[in-house]
Amino acid sequence: MSSPTEPSPMAEAAGADGVWEVDPGAFTLRASPGFCRLIPPSRAGGAVTLADWLARLHPDDRPALASALAPATDGAVCGFSLDFRVADPASSLAGGSGGAGGEGEDGGAGPWLWLRALGMPWAGGRLAGTLSDITAQRMAEERASLALRGSGDGVWDWDLGAGTVHYSPEWKRIATRCSDTALDGTIHAWFARVVAADRAGLEGAIDMHLSGERPVLRHEFRMVDSSGQEHWVLVRGKAMRDVTGRAVRLTGTVTDITPRKKAEQQLLFDAFHDTMTGLANRTLLLDRVGQALNRDRRTASRPFAVLVIDLDRFKTVNETHGSAIGDRVLRVIAKRLEEARRMGDTLARVSADEFAMLLNDIDDVGDAITAAERLARSIAQPIDLFDHDIQITASIGIAHSVTGYERAEDLMRDASLAVFRAKQQGRNRVDVFDSNLRRQAMSAMRLETELRAALEQDQLCLFYQPIVSLAHNRIDGFEALIRWRHPERGLVPPGEFIPLAEETGLIVPIGRWALREAVRQIVQWQARFPRPVPLFMSVNVSPRQIHDDDLAGLVAEVLAGSGIPPSSLKLEITESLLMQDPAKSRDVMQRIRDMDVRLSIDDFGTGYSSLSYLHTFPADTLKIDRAFVSAISTGESSAAIVQVISTLAAILRMDVVAEGIETETEAEFLRDIMCKFGQGYLFHRPAPAEVVEALLTDATEDASDGAILGLG
Repeated sequence: MSSPTEPSPMAEAAGADGVWEVDPGAFTLRASPGFCRLIPPSRAGGAVTLADWLARLHPDDRPALASALAPATDGAVCGFSLDFRVADPASSLAGGSGGAGGEGEDGGAGPWLWLRALGMPWAGGRLAGTLSDITAQRMAEERASLALRGSGDGVWDWDLGAGTVHYSPEWKRIATRCSDTALDGTIHAWFARVVAADRAGLEGAIDMHLSGERPVLRHEFRMVDSSGQEHWVLVRGKAMRDVTGRAVRLTGTVTDITPRKKAEQQLLFDAFHDTMTGLANRTLLLDRVGQALNRDRRTASRPFAVLVIDLDRFKTVNETHGSAIGDRVLRVIAKRLEEARRMGDTLARVSADEFAMLLNDIDDVGDAITAAERLARSIAQPIDLFDHDIQITASIGIAHSVTGYERAEDLMRDASLAVFRAKQQGRNRVDVFDSNLRRQAMSAMRLETELRAALEQDQLCLFYQPIVSLAHNRIDGFEALIRWRHPERGLVPPGEFIPLAEETGLIVPIGRWALREAVRQIVQWQARFPRPVPLFMSVNVSPRQIHDDDLAGLVAEVLAGSGIPPSSLKLEITESLLMQDPAKSRDVMQRIRDMDVRLSIDDFGTGYSSLSYLHTFPADTLKIDRAFVSAISTGESSAAIVQVISTLAAILRMDVVAEGIETETEAEFLRDIMCKFGQGYLFHRPAPAEVVEALLTDATEDASDGAILGLG
């Protein structure tokens, strides 16, 4: 029988919830009040018994405690430490299961407490010890274990004194990619699988943590798995130290970070490469050019060059065949350039249809030209588009390092300037940058800045050249021509700024202004000089206005508030413009023609349009270029073209305007072949509005004289 008396030598100890004393031979138990709160007696008011203690244990844990408390066969009593589960005394389901983990006898559900009993031999063959509630600790450990298993991390524990390391199965799986791989339990088994180049870094990180230089161990490195493949891992750990601060144990985890490392490497690759072709991008190329410049400054090494390769008319490929075909063409060209590249040179895609190459170690600019011509031939090979072939050419610009550069961007800029000149000279060419080209570029930049200011400060104006009825010697209309009154340079010829306006896109706002101003002027002149058939106004239209602007909408807006007959407005469109995108041009022209606005094909005969196309455009006038008109006076065979164009217009029921008439001989010839209209210096040069207005006034006063009205 147990005694209700508390074990006098077993006063409640700090850190323990209860104390106890057992006589194994007599099967008796003496317990403190704290013990009884955890394992209460089976009878109310009675003393707790050894049988009560065993009865409240989880069935799986009962045999171990019963064995520890059993009488020794040799009479010697041994100490022990056991963790076990008991039914929670606060629960009415004392015989159930659950709690911190475990199945009950009956498969029921009930809470369990985790307790820890520490026993030691006591006088008279007895056992004495403590009882502690470790439920919270066990639950925390269980949560940590679940989290660790859920994270997929492996655990390692290194006993620094014994030199042994425990590796969890998950650690083995991460390290070797094979969970059943045998490891010998030493640190060498770990280090032997680290990539040789990373081993010193790992050992250094561990040493710095063990010495106290770093509070925790955290290091990324590569390991080799059982198949010989490399993978990335992250090791984390913390040392346990003795009272002197010396590390005695190092425990931590290892995590497979290969997917993250691959993602980082891909991000790094993408940051410096073109995603579609896999080539270097502008950033990487500039870095390589910068390295070449630094190397040249340090060692005066052999010269190098930068080539910029711009595909001619590539936009047409996208517009005609679609972007998918365009991308395929770019990949084919990128592959060809890569195959033609020398070892050590850098090839990059620097914009949508532009590539660039750094040519290292060349003797002179002749080597760069030879390389550029080789690349151009490679690009120009036909490209199979399944149902047909296409051929792409390239304009290539070269900037040579001997010119003297400080920045990589300057070489790229100058090579691009050389490309621009190559395109101006007809495309499919190789051009080498020189200092004169830079001066031209700087001049063009200044001109662009001044042109923008001119548009904002009303420096642009219109001059008007009379268009004369050749049969009646009468001014029937005018062509509006843009001029620039520069505050310092005076009148700037249109040939200097119109091409720049086209290139920069400024021609769109300039063209809008010109159309509005020309219509405003013809409104005034029609009101002041009324005619049975009103005076008309011809206005030139830029290709940019056809393709990048709502030209039809602009025309409708301008006419809506003018009050003039729409037929007295005529838009002049160049022949070459029509053929850039015939379908788009035809659509825009038809929308304008539906408003009863007249359309003229300018510079007819100088382009490359087919006669089969001509009748499909809704134009009503052909304008003969001055080059053909001037041939009339010289007797050249080109004069016959004028008669052919006039005959063609008559067949198509179109009017003809001959421009550039300078002699009476030319005028007579044109009258004889029934050319309806003419313009040129013979009649009058382009002039400001006030001069033309005076001309119209004189023409009105002299109308009764039958002369060429006001034209002298």
